[in-house]
Amino acid sequence: MTLVDALAALLTGPALTVAELRADPEAVRRRYGLGEEDLALISGVPDTVYAMVAGDVAEKHRVVIGLALPGTVAEVIARHRSVLREYVTGSVRPAHPDDPVGAVRSATAFLDFAAGRLPSGLLAFGRFELERYRLGRDEVAVRAARHWYETGPRQVAALDADAVEHGVPVVPATVVVLDLDHDVTAPDAPAVVPATAVPVALQRTWQEPVRAFRLDSGTRELLRMCDGTRTGARAAAAAGAGPQEGGAALLALARSGLLVIARSAAR
Repeated sequence: MTLVDALAALLTGPALTVAELRADPEAVRRRYGLGEEDLALISGVPDTVYAMVAGDVAEKHRVVIGLALPGTVAEVIARHRSVLREYVTGSVRPAHPDDPVGAVRSATAFLDFAAGRLPSGLLAFGRFELERYRLGRDEVAVRAARHWYETGPRQVAALDADAVEHGVPVVPATVVVLDLDHDVTAPDAPAVVPATAVPVALQRTWQEPVRAFRLDSGTRELLRMCDGTRTGARAAAAAGAGPQEGGAALLALARSGLLVIARSAAR
């Protein structure tokens, strides 16, 4: 361990508290492998400064989590404030070398910590918000959204029943389907999240917020079958839909951008 580890522990606890440092500085020096100068440095900081900096660190941690989980954090502050406070004052922000802000890793770590401490519906809403945030910043999804924005109208204009039946439908990179055990799209969510399983499709669009669509069980199963290995006709049959009903559903999904139809290699 190093001086940085000791400072991080002092600012986030409970691994090391200022009271422990004052009571037995030599034990702290040995635990963290500090030299005499390092020990003198951290011992010379007034308690009030530690408290002020620790509060600032915790607040910045909360803000970063809130970037990915705005509704979840607002609800936690309103009704479960102690859970968030315990987390941000007792943890260090995860390293995030692949993300300038680190909101995804911080939010993921908070949801893991909150499991069993927050209502299951609120946790489901948090997972929904996290995936929505992640999709909105995914580089592949962003490029795909721009491509759809530029070419989608032409693709939609070329669609007909024959293209859907014999083409190969696939869920594009702009879409993520979530199977959640709560209805995160309920009107009073996240304050009230009914314990009803409602699948949700998230769609990244160009220069617009990520959209969320409630899915019925039939549509969810149809999307599950559209994995790029079946024609539209076979995907509809595998999902238990009749040819006419399934074809109409596939065409509607393709026109909305929730599916793309590739030409069958056999045609």
